[in-house]
Amino acid sequence: MLEIDLKIILVQIVTFLIGILILWKIAWKPLVQILFKRKNDIAKNISDSENFKQETERLKVNYEQMIIDIDKKAKELLEKASSTAETQKQQLITEARDEAKKILDLAKKQMEQERESVKSDLRKEIVPIAISIAEKILDKTMDKSTQNQLIEKFLTDISEIKQ
Repeated sequence: MLEIDLKIILVQIVTFLIGILILWKIAWKPLVQILFKRKNDIAKNISDSENFKQETERLKVNYEQMIIDIDKKAKELLEKASSTAETQKQQLITEARDEAKKILDLAKKQMEQERESVKSDLRKEIVPIAISIAEKILDKTMDKSTQNQLIEKFLTDISEIKQ
């Protein structure tokens, strides 16, 4: 039947313990070191990943803020350009109106001068004609003193009309 041989069991236990001791010295320490190094590398990678994620979030916030600032500046520039354009438009309109008013005033002055010149020329032409007609009419009906009085009255009336 089955017999238990203590010598064999004892040799197997000692061999097993020697095998474990050899594995402990040769394989277990390097295996533990490899696992420890891998654990540290994984922790470092996770830490780096978290840092990268935080940096990415910070850059994203900065980028979004820059976009908002650029939009504000663009709106301000557009408003400023629009305001400047409106100011220039109003200035040009005002200048054009002033220039038109000057031209109109000058035209009115020239027309007034022309009118006065025409009046003066007409008076110069009408007075001798009126005097000659009056002389012809008066020669027949009046004496010289009455003629002189009428001429002076006529000249006074004309000078009043001039004024």
